[in-house]
Amino acid sequence: MEWFHSTEQEQERPNGGLASSHEIQSAFDVQREYLYWIALLITGDEALANQAVVNASTLSANYSSVFRDWLNGWAKYATVRAAVREVRDLISASASHYVDSSSKQRDDEVLSDDQIMWLRHIDPREIIAALDPLARCALALRGIQHASLADCALLLDVSRGIVAGAYSQALQWNAEHVGAHAALNNKDQMDSRV
Repeated sequence: MEWFHSTEQEQERPNGGLASSHEIQSAFDVQREYLYWIALLITGDEALANQAVVNASTLSANYSSVFRDWLNGWAKYATVRAAVREVRDLISASASHYVDSSSKQRDDEVLSDDQIMWLRHIDPREIIAALDPLARCALALRGIQHASLADCALLLDVSRGIVAGAYSQALQWNAEHVGAHAALNNKDQMDSRV
């Protein structure tokens, strides 16, 4: 689960022992916005995203003996699995668009922390409108969470090639979106000088 990457600051915790039920629940509370955002990118639906976080939080109540270092990663993993489960049929339907795609996607291309922070400032509805469910999952899992293409394929129950095609589409959208915003910012700067 170390492939689940967070841009959130990890807090140093005293007493390196086992986590209490309260600490487990607080991991979901502290990271709720981030977990919701990831689930929303995957499900494309606010109610389903919220339900995924609630379901993951409920599951966590049964695992009070996990180590604290593992807790935030587990919360992300549980949320992602719950969100994917909510839209599995939509992911499968999206996969047919990538069957014949040939991606030149390298397995080491993931988003940087700066790119992830920039992406978090975009209205999720804009991402949902631009990308199909599989491309959103690939963006969330590979780009943001830094899962390998093989891990993404396993979780999404599609081939590695299909995940690579969907991720390539997400990266292309991201690059175009970044370019469009950069052009707008340059135009605004030029207009303010005049």
